[in-house]
Amino acid sequence: MSRVIHSHRLFRFIGFLILGGYVFTPAIAGCMSDCREEFESEIQSCHVTYDDPDDADDLMLCIQNAKDEYEDCIEECRS
Repeated sequence: MSRVIHSHRLFRFIGFLILGGYVFTPAIAGCMSDCREEFESEIQSCHVTYDDPDDADDLMLCIQNAKDEYEDCIEECRS
């Protein structure tokens, strides 16, 4: 009888994990999508702001900052 109870608990736990995965996956995907959209917007802004060849160093820094912010955003989505 003890095995049946433990098996039942195990199945309930697995079901909870599966259901939890379906509940949280769309939220995480939406968060990551928001991060990606923000990143793409920032990259476009960098190119508009630093469109002169003399601004190449500033452009690279702007892009690196956008990348760093994107990675931070993704990490926040996962936590």
